[in-house]
Amino acid sequence: MCKRTKIVATIGPACDSAERILELAGAGVDMFRVNFSHGDERQRAAAIRHVRSAEARLGRPLALCADLCGPKIRVGLIEGNELRLEPGHSLVICRQPIVGHAGRISTTLPELVDAVHAGEIILLADGRLRLEVVSVQPPDQFTCRVREGGILTSGKGVNLPQTQLRIGALTEKDLRDVEWIAHQDFDFVALSFVQRADDVRQLRALLQQRGSRAQIIAKIEKPQAIDHIDAIIDDADAIMVARGDLGVEMDFPSVPITQKAIAHGCERVGKPCIVATEMLESMVQAPRPTRAEVSDVANAVFDRADAVMLSAESAIGRYPVAAVSAMKRTVKAADDYQDQHAPEVRMALHHADTTAALAGALHAIMQMCPIAAVAVFTVSGTTARLIAKNRPPCPILALSANVGALRRCCLYRGVIPHAIATPRDTADAVRAAAAACRQLGLAEPGQRVIVLAGHPFDVPGNTNGLIVMRIGD
Repeated sequence: MCKRTKIVATIGPACDSAERILELAGAGVDMFRVNFSHGDERQRAAAIRHVRSAEARLGRPLALCADLCGPKIRVGLIEGNELRLEPGHSLVICRQPIVGHAGRISTTLPELVDAVHAGEIILLADGRLRLEVVSVQPPDQFTCRVREGGILTSGKGVNLPQTQLRIGALTEKDLRDVEWIAHQDFDFVALSFVQRADDVRQLRALLQQRGSRAQIIAKIEKPQAIDHIDAIIDDADAIMVARGDLGVEMDFPSVPITQKAIAHGCERVGKPCIVATEMLESMVQAPRPTRAEVSDVANAVFDRADAVMLSAESAIGRYPVAAVSAMKRTVKAADDYQDQHAPEVRMALHHADTTAALAGALHAIMQMCPIAAVAVFTVSGTTARLIAKNRPPCPILALSANVGALRRCCLYRGVIPHAIATPRDTADAVRAAAAACRQLGLAEPGQRVIVLAGHPFDVPGNTNGLIVMRIGD
């Protein structure tokens, strides 16, 4: 059986050619991520062309995600590019950009002076350096004491585990990028540093005003988001557990627990969950992953994530194709184990009663007889997504004439998207589903397939029929 858990790969210098993108897709990538923290519009437009070229050559849909920068805070320029911070010494952080030197630096967020309070912790350089705010002298600066010192270089990240930022998740750069994204061929937009559901709603309004139907992935990388996680899950189309900044701003033993809780929260309401950051980090330089990394990827599957993501491994690593292959082998083994041993988790479909009833019927039928595949005729992809979250122990074939819906299905665990003409009637649908299952090797003559469809066939949200057929009858 093919893998169920989907793979997301980040495009970068290591895979910025049409041939390398084709290799990655052939190795198992389902969705490609374009990181707007790097590159320019020319490079991003080329990435889009390469992915769509690979899609055409492989003859299967591929999803594209634009990942916005968000209010990522970084240290400003430092004289000589580095500064030693000694424990116990004072460090002043200024509002206005300066060239940092002994005792004084600035950041890329002037408003930081307005947000911090005495006693709060500030982390620099992925948490390796630790400051405590001693006093604030608005509006120009605030003073910190170095708690854990070391070498600080220009451009290092600044994390605020205790500070409530009063700025939105969309920066001025993000707003400019959204203008461009809305007119490109993206299926998803990832929103960085989400803190509340309003952040998601703001981005959705901007996309809709510009005619974009791209869905929104809310990236959870600040502890403040955990306080509003249920509302964020409700308003987003998918969730990403972005463990890089989250792991710096939270107490690190809490990260795997948070990952598990978010994945289960997504499952209960039928939303996809992606687990990301440093999954196979050693493969940036090495041709094989460590045993700990393999366990991390497998445990994301056991946590019931829908997708796992490669960042630097595919973007700048020496072995991007090998990293995808290693991830595919790992999730395939974990998928197979989970199919046999994982307890059933049923989602709460409060707003999809008919789909909930059909999912219950699927479960009952599968208890009575073996089913080779579930074929779902879908206009928007919603029925395929919701059925997938009930995790039937067989492939889900999403059949649609809507290419956008098929690309969205690339993120849904266990769903195989397949383009097909809209059926004329029920008999035509059954014949088309049987032909597609045989073509893709999902069912053989004599095996049973469940077909889900609605009438009329071209109306979204109308799935209301279930047929059990035997291939060859």
